[in-house]
Amino acid sequence: MRKMVLEAYEIRFLTRLFTGFLVLFLATILLIIVELVGEGASQEALTGLLIYLVFAIVVVWLMVFSLRKMGEGPKRAARLAEETVFEGNRLVFPAELEFDYGRVTLTERPQRARPWKGFKRTGRRRASALEFPDEGFKFVATGEKGFADFPAIMITTKPYERTVIIFMTDRGEVTAKKLVTGTATGENLGVEVEGRRKELIGRFYSLPGKEKRVEVFLSAPENPEVAVKIGDSSTAEFRHPMLPDEKIVVFCPYGSLSIGNLLRTLKHPSTALGHGEFLLGFRLPRRGGELATYKFEVVLKEGPEW
Repeated sequence: MRKMVLEAYEIRFLTRLFTGFLVLFLATILLIIVELVGEGASQEALTGLLIYLVFAIVVVWLMVFSLRKMGEGPKRAARLAEETVFEGNRLVFPAELEFDYGRVTLTERPQRARPWKGFKRTGRRRASALEFPDEGFKFVATGEKGFADFPAIMITTKPYERTVIIFMTDRGEVTAKKLVTGTATGENLGVEVEGRRKELIGRFYSLPGKEKRVEVFLSAPENPEVAVKIGDSSTAEFRHPMLPDEKIVVFCPYGSLSIGNLLRTLKHPSTALGHGEFLLGFRLPRRGGELATYKFEVVLKEGPEW
């Protein structure tokens, strides 16, 4: 099993932005003081500067307080990850913890400004150890947009409250098997698609024109607007792993859990992994529209659940 901690990149960005603002603010104040002293400023001018300084200090204090509050969640998640030990297929916590278990779902659509995030609780437990839940998951995303659905637990015991642990199992099998065909400008596309254990494999047999390149995309029926490119016809064959090489456990502060932060934590600009139904699409670049689509499924091999 691989242990990971979700990085809250928005907090890192805000911290750098605040640091830059603070340096600029202090430099400006210093220049104003030097100029006023050099010109023999009046008592009224110095009083006005003092009032401005008091106001600015209050604003800076509020910003520091807000950043500290935002940083508490990531610190709790990192601490729990550090103190949790893997023993075989189990997670052993530093103490007996109470947690809700269920599923966490994230949806960020291209045409919507606000993302959707939810944790659906199916039960509650108290335990000092947890067997890795071999349940299905799905994660299809690129950039900041996509769809994700994971088995997860949310800790309710202090000092780790609102830390979410999500699970990605490596169990499963791709069940695809089809000769996919399509037509463009009177010429045919032919691709043999098959699943081989955890991998999706496609072989091009005919293309719509010798100079036309066909691009291959994967998307989720839950959010088909987001498509992840996995290959093209510049090579005769494409391969794409649909499941991770090993089980993955990600410790997340719930407030920072997002599609973008998950991708950056996994160090992938895009991904298409998991179980359930997927849409395989073949397109011509620049022209839009799909030559052909094929729906296939990744099935979960039986394993322990909650």
